[in-house]
Amino acid sequence: MGPHGRRLVPALGVAGTGLLLGHWLAYALATPAVARDRVLDATGHGYLPYATQVAMLAGALGLAGVFWSRLTRRGGGGSFTRDACVFVAVQSGAYVAIEVGERLLSGAPLDDLAHGPLLAIGLGVQAVVAIAGAGLVRISERVAEAVEPLEGSDAPFVPPVVAVVPSATFAPPRRRSTASAVSRAPPFPA
Repeated sequence: MGPHGRRLVPALGVAGTGLLLGHWLAYALATPAVARDRVLDATGHGYLPYATQVAMLAGALGLAGVFWSRLTRRGGGGSFTRDACVFVAVQSGAYVAIEVGERLLSGAPLDDLAHGPLLAIGLGVQAVVAIAGAGLVRISERVAEAVEPLEGSDAPFVPPVVAVVPSATFAPPRRRSTASAVSRAPPFPA
C-alpha cells in the first residue's frame, strides 16, 4: 500500500464516525424530541445504536492509524482542505444513500425525505461534522509530527488489533490457603 493509502484508509474510519454522528445530529435538529423515537422506528433506524458503537471504534482506530502512519513516514502530512473535501463528499453521499435505503427497506415513503427539512439539515450537518473530522485528522498528524520519528520510517502500516474479552473469562482461580485450612466435611442433606 502506498503512502497515501496508509493514511487515507484510517482517515475514512474517522469519516464513518462523522457520518453516524451527523446522522444522529440531523434527526436531533430536524425532529421534535417528542416524536423522534417514533420517526426513527418508522423509517428503519433500529440498527443505529449498534452501528454507532462500530463507528466509534472505527473512528478511534482511524485516528490511531493516521497518527501511526504520520509517525512512520517522512515528508509532509495530508492537506486539511483535501481531507475536508473528501470527508464532505463521502459523508454527504453516504448520508443520502443511507436515508433512501432505510426508507426503502422499512417501507416508509420517500416524499417526506424529499419535501421535508431533514435532507437539507442532514447535508448541512454532515458538512460541518466532516470539516471537524478533517480537523481531528490534522491534529492527530500534528501530534505525530511533534513526536520523535521512529527508526525505519518505511515500516509498513499495521493496524492495531483490538480484542474484547469478558473479564470473568480470565479471572484467576481462587486459591485456598493451606496454612489456615480447617478440614470440613460436605454439608448434610436436609
